[in-house]
Amino acid sequence: MDSQPRDRAERIRESIDALIRTMRLHHRIVERRVDGMGVHHSQHRMLMKLSKLGTSASQKDIADAMDVSPACVARTLKHLSAAGLIEKTDGADGRCNAVSLRPEGQKLVQDSLEVFRQIGTDMFEGISDAELAALSGTLGRILDNLGRMERRDAAPETERRL
Repeated sequence: MDSQPRDRAERIRESIDALIRTMRLHHRIVERRVDGMGVHHSQHRMLMKLSKLGTSASQKDIADAMDVSPACVARTLKHLSAAGLIEKTDGADGRCNAVSLRPEGQKLVQDSLEVFRQIGTDMFEGISDAELAALSGTLGRILDNLGRMERRDAAPETERRL
């Protein structure tokens, strides 16, 4: 029996396990370092996403970008607003039309970006530019493959059979 397919399958399993452990450890380190910033994890995540979305975004934009429900966005924004980190602009119908970071929220985002930069620097210590480029390319291809799988799985059954 040829051991090559089994060896490849084992290397794939080991690689997936290493990716999952890396992600979990990275997540724990980030959580520990941003814990003292005065916001809950979901609030912090929303502030970072809002920063990426630009000067102001609708609650629907935020929900779509974070892949969460509009109700979840509304609850989290309520806490962020009470903490003075964001500003909501209400439309004529009373619904929130735009959300933007206040200076305090912008400061928290900038402080967080510095924490992320330092974690990234420490995380890739001793990794050469060539190794980093190879890793980025490999992960990009893996993400493309997973994206194709997700689209195929989400397609109606008739399209999957074609």
